[in-house]
Amino acid sequence: MLLNGLNLTDDEKLFQKTLDTLRGILVRPSHHPVSSQRVTRNSVILESLAQKIRANESKLANMMVEQTHRPLASCLTEIRRSVQTLEKTRDAAHKLCEPRAYDFSDALQGGHTSLSQRFTYAPLFAITPFNFPLNLTLHKIAPAIALGVPFICKPPLQSLELFSLMNDWLIECGLESDSFAFYFASNEGLSRALAHLPAPLISFTGSRQVGFQLKQKYWDRRLILELGSTATSIVCNDVPKWELERLSQDLAKSAFGNSGQSCISLQHLLLENDIADDLIAHLKYTASTLARERDPNSPETVVGPLVGRAAFDKALNLLNQALECGAQVWSAGEHNPVEHHLAPTIVVYPNTQARTLDQIRLTREEAFAPIICIHRVPQNTNVEKLADLVQRFDANIHASIFTYQSKRARQFYETLPCRTVLWNEVPSWRADEMPYGGIQLSWNEGRLQNAGLLGDEGPYQTMLEFTVERLFVLP
Repeated sequence: MLLNGLNLTDDEKLFQKTLDTLRGILVRPSHHPVSSQRVTRNSVILESLAQKIRANESKLANMMVEQTHRPLASCLTEIRRSVQTLEKTRDAAHKLCEPRAYDFSDALQGGHTSLSQRFTYAPLFAITPFNFPLNLTLHKIAPAIALGVPFICKPPLQSLELFSLMNDWLIECGLESDSFAFYFASNEGLSRALAHLPAPLISFTGSRQVGFQLKQKYWDRRLILELGSTATSIVCNDVPKWELERLSQDLAKSAFGNSGQSCISLQHLLLENDIADDLIAHLKYTASTLARERDPNSPETVVGPLVGRAAFDKALNLLNQALECGAQVWSAGEHNPVEHHLAPTIVVYPNTQARTLDQIRLTREEAFAPIICIHRVPQNTNVEKLADLVQRFDANIHASIFTYQSKRARQFYETLPCRTVLWNEVPSWRADEMPYGGIQLSWNEGRLQNAGLLGDEGPYQTMLEFTVERLFVLP
């Protein structure tokens, strides 16, 4: 069902009525074994929804452009990925049904064998972001549908029309209307609802600030948090100069695509001195080319407007602060605050000294804007020093290295505490079925590091989070 709670906080009776409806979903039976029969039945819903999305690709893309002002090409890519997310979730759910057995025959208290099966244990309350509204929402609710878990999803406010359509399609595909809800609410309404609802399982994708507030307030609930990152690439001096032009195009699209509004968009680029000047020149040329087309409806547009004025102002403040700290700031055109359009921007750090890095906010703050920060490093810097530098950027979800030295690439992978390291690929590359997220929470010099995710994402990994393994010990 679709619940519009945007104007309910001032009307207590209507708010309580909405809470009763949401509570009815959350108290539905949600503890059951993950069986082949149940998964096969629910897979039909996923397949039917995938068919509807595929058949209405153009309609959905135009709707998303109108609602979010994102470039058409980005919206089309998201829709195609959404279909694949549904298909991969269906396949992963069947894998989860595979039985397991344990042999405890050598236990000191007497031997036994045990059967194992996964069980769902709670309904889901999902909170999803604006940047890829359809696909990132499906990453949460498709596993719930496959497992038969009731869910409430609070989608981004910009996508009311899109999820009104998704609501109708899910019912047409066979999902019971009283087993789920898309709940549109302001931040205040969401906070009030969570405070009054029995929501033991919460999955949130969004800002680190809000994620930590949820963790602090609802410490006694199961939280899955995807809180972003500042993705990093390293380009080593063994990359031939004749490759730099092509590489600059890939790096620019990784940094500026979807206006940098992705938690794995390239934000920090480390360049060894030999190739730094040439690659920076190529990047400026590519950025200027990308900046020429701004119309979101054009299939050629890569860099569209930011989500709103607050996002634009934040990005501009980060650039001004970097400039005050001695960085060079170059933009491929004029910024437009009225249209919330930030031109692709390159920030060249004055040095990589710890004091300089700590002073500039862009070092650790996720810009979520078309901004790339460039750092020059000496030739053949050892992998340990490179990894230490990348850690300062909090690139805990994705990082990449461009080199033809396989040993160096492998050392970087083994040394950097980052969930995914890509070799000769930009950090914004992602397959929807892959495990996804940060590594851990740790303190370093009084600061919280590696806070990209609590819990796990990816269809199979998400279903592991939504279930618990139970044992049946045999006599």
